[in-house]
Amino acid sequence: MKLGLVGCGAIARAQHVPALLGGHSFDLVAMADPRATIPGFSGHHYADHRALLEAEPEVAAISVASPTGTHFPVARDALLAGRHVLLEKPPATTLAELEELRGIAAARGLVLVTSFHAQHNAAVERAREIMAGHPPPEHVAIEWREDFERWHGGQTWPWQPGGFGVFDPGINALSILCHLMPEAAFRVEEARFRVPPGAVTPAMVDMRLGWEGGAGQVAFEWRKGGQDVWDITLRGAFGELLVRGVRTLLLDGAVILPEGPNKEYAGVYRAFRAAIEAGRSDVSLREMRIVEDAMAVAVVQPGEVTF
Repeated sequence: MKLGLVGCGAIARAQHVPALLGGHSFDLVAMADPRATIPGFSGHHYADHRALLEAEPEVAAISVASPTGTHFPVARDALLAGRHVLLEKPPATTLAELEELRGIAAARGLVLVTSFHAQHNAAVERAREIMAGHPPPEHVAIEWREDFERWHGGQTWPWQPGGFGVFDPGINALSILCHLMPEAAFRVEEARFRVPPGAVTPAMVDMRLGWEGGAGQVAFEWRKGGQDVWDITLRGAFGELLVRGVRTLLLDGAVILPEGPNKEYAGVYRAFRAAIEAGRSDVSLREMRIVEDAMAVAVVQPGEVTF
């Protein structure tokens, strides 16, 4: 099945292209980006996604890996042109945009998939298996801290409207939480943001989540230097699970699944291909709902953020 990739930035170069070229789910034949190309790519390159859609009628699916603020118009154009669509995280800038895209796909008999790559890890799936059949966790602690320059060096779009700030990586943690607790109705009880001078999006987020039978604390941070921390701890009738660094799983302090290779995006594209073959969209709204609820109740705290 032929696929076009929109966006040739850091995430496309580091994750999407290697997964597509190294797997068997799709045949990557075209890319679109007004500013960048992928070195060594032998397919067609277009400066605009509309040009790709017009010139490549055999492309059945479009993967949208451009900056978040462009996801909605690119995906809408692709759906209206009769193509299945995969959305990189965050899938859109608002829940309303995502719901509209879902409606367009349904009306046209097309498949729309929200890709939350962090879910495609063996440690996450094993944790879900352990938690199955038990009541929801009584307590969850999420710590998600990254060096901004390591992952977004030189980029300004994360700080602009629609850029999501630290929710851009943080939504990965929320996607894991939603995957591990598929029935939980989360509510944001409190949120505190810190926004750098000149930015409109947060570099630090602290929030308290609640659900029937439990509560949790969430900390997201973009900082300068330091080791990346991607940890989720869940305590309940199953014991204490720690998804450490996304790919290692501990139960009651003991490693039960050591870190394995990064196969996240291979899993993303396998799931996208399976959804197309089944003719069934896979759109999760829960992560975006948590983000929007946090933004609605957030208190922006004074003080500088160190970068």
